[in-house]
Amino acid sequence: MATAKLGDISRNGLYQITDTAWDSNGTMRVTVRERIGEREIPANRLRAMRRYARRALPEYHEGQTRQSPVLRTWYADGCSHVTFAVSRNER
Repeated sequence: MATAKLGDISRNGLYQITDTAWDSNGTMRVTVRERIGEREIPANRLRAMRRYARRALPEYHEGQTRQSPVLRTWYADGCSHVTFAVSRNER
């Protein structure tokens, strides 16, 4: 599975990675924009956005992330945005 990079759009065209940044703890903050333009994000789409955010980790493989909690949500420019804190399992 290829690593998702800044500006990449999901295969279904619904989600886009708009920001990535590492913090001092080795956790990557990933912001995903939902391109549908709705203010409310249903739970199933939030799960899909989280899965897509996890793909932004370099050399990501399914099951390698420890957690990816939501840090922030907001609505801007006609789209919902969610920032996740994605951290890798200890090896």
